[in-house]
Amino acid sequence: MIFTLDEIMTPREACDRWGIALDSLHMKLNRLKNSDALNGLIKDGKAKYYKPGGKQRGEWIFTVEAMEVLYSGENVSNL
Repeated sequence: MIFTLDEIMTPREACDRWGIALDSLHMKLNRLKNSDALNGLIKDGKAKYYKPGGKQRGEWIFTVEAMEVLYSGENVSNL
């Protein structure tokens, strides 16, 4: 599976493109933490979480496909 750079986004860009608040995405990720849905996206290479050793926070990157799964059926802008 190969994604173009236009299909890979930071959380902030994903929120802008989907027309949602960054807090909304963070809350959804917290609710889905350790869920089969989120783990499946990570396993399939559609989402990635990186947390450096010794740090409290990590960083996410998402593909368009991951956001479509997370926010299926919701309006999408600027795609």
